[in-house]
Amino acid sequence: MTEWNALMEDVCRFYEQHLTDEHRAFLLTRYGFQPWFVERSRLGYAPADSSTALLLHLMDRGYSGEEIIASGTVGRWTKGGKTGVGDLFRGRRVFPYLDGDGTPEYFTGRQTDETPAYGDREPAKYVKQIVTETGPKEPIFGRWSVIDGEPLIITEGISDALAVLQDCRPCISPVTTSFKRVRIDEAAAYCRRAGAVYVIMDSEESGAGPKGATKTAHALLAHGIERVYIGTLPRPDGIEKVDLNDYLRGGGDLAPILAEAIPAGEHPGVQEERRQEILAGCASLRSAVSQERWKRSGKKKGNTDDIDDLKRRMPSLSAYTGIAPGKRGPHPVYGSTHGDNFAVSRDGETWTSFHGGNETGKSGNLFKLIALEQRFLSDEGQPLRGEAFKQTIAYCRERWT
Repeated sequence: MTEWNALMEDVCRFYEQHLTDEHRAFLLTRYGFQPWFVERSRLGYAPADSSTALLLHLMDRGYSGEEIIASGTVGRWTKGGKTGVGDLFRGRRVFPYLDGDGTPEYFTGRQTDETPAYGDREPAKYVKQIVTETGPKEPIFGRWSVIDGEPLIITEGISDALAVLQDCRPCISPVTTSFKRVRIDEAAAYCRRAGAVYVIMDSEESGAGPKGATKTAHALLAHGIERVYIGTLPRPDGIEKVDLNDYLRGGGDLAPILAEAIPAGEHPGVQEERRQEILAGCASLRSAVSQERWKRSGKKKGNTDDIDDLKRRMPSLSAYTGIAPGKRGPHPVYGSTHGDNFAVSRDGETWTSFHGGNETGKSGNLFKLIALEQRFLSDEGQPLRGEAFKQTIAYCRERWT
C-alpha cells in the first residue's frame, strides 16, 4: 500500500461508475473485451459534460486541492491569461494500470467522439496521468501478470496488451512502440524473471511497429536476456495496419505466431540496430579528440560550442526516426492512423508535425522530439526552453557521451 492508494481507488471507482452499457457494448465490438474482463480490468469512462466532475468528487471525499493536483488526475490550465484546474481525462475511455491485487496505480485515457477540443487543436489520441514530483509514478503496464519461468509477451498499445491478458497470457507493454531508455532496465528485470520473451508489435506499412520491436529486442539482448524472439502478425494485402488487438478480436490464435517467431539475434532489424550501435561507437571515438580540446579550452557547459559538439555526436533526425529526408512517416511520439503525420525536412534535421490536424506551428529539431519522448515537454506546440531544455540537454549528454 502507498499513500496514494485511497485516492487512486476513489478515482478508479468514479470512472467505473460512469461506464454505461453503451460503453461496454462498444468495448466488446471495438476491442473484443468481454463483460467479465471489462469488470476485472476496471475499465471506466470520464464524463464529458463537466470539466470538474472528478475534482468535486474527490473534494467531497475530503481530499485537499493540493493532494488532488499532486495526484496528476486533475491538471492546471492557462488560457487567455486566466488559470484554472480541470479533470484530465474528460470525455475519454479510461484504462487503469492495476497491481496484482487489482489496485489502480496509474491511468491513461483514450480519445472518444465526446473528448473536447482544446482551442483550435484536436485532442491527443491518448493522454497519460500527469506525473508530479510527489504523486504516483507510471509503472510498467501488466507487470503483475509476469509468471516466473513462463513465456512473456511484449506488445505495443494498451488495448493490445489487454487483449493478450484476456487471452490468459502474461503480457507487459510500453504503451507506445518501444520502451524509453529510462524504463528499459525495469522492463528487463521483469523479462529476466520470465521464460522466453516474445516481442509482437503492430504489423504496418509505415514500419513503426517493426522498428519498435527491434529496438526493444535489441535492448533486452544487451541486458543479457538470451531467449528473446520477434513475432510478426499476418497482414492481408491492402491493409495498412494490424495490431494484436485486431488479430485476437478477429479470432486469431497466438500459438502459431509464437511458434514462428524469429530469435532476436537472427532478426535483420536487430542486426541493423547492432550495426548502427557500432557506427555510433566509432563516431563517439572520433569525437574524443574534439571533446578533449573542448575541455582544455575551458569553455563553460551549455555554451554554443558545447551544444554543437553534442549535435555532432548525435544521429540526424532522419536517422533517429527512420524517416528519410523530405518524406513523411508516423509520429514517433503520438503514432499515426495513416502513417504520414510527421514530416522530416529535406536536410533531415528538422520536423513538422500534423498530429491532430494540419495547423501550423508544430515543428522542431531532434532535441525537441526527444523532449517530447521523455516528457520534458507535454505539448509539441510548446517551445523548448528553460528547465525542459536543460533536462533534454542533460539526457542527450548522458546518452551520446
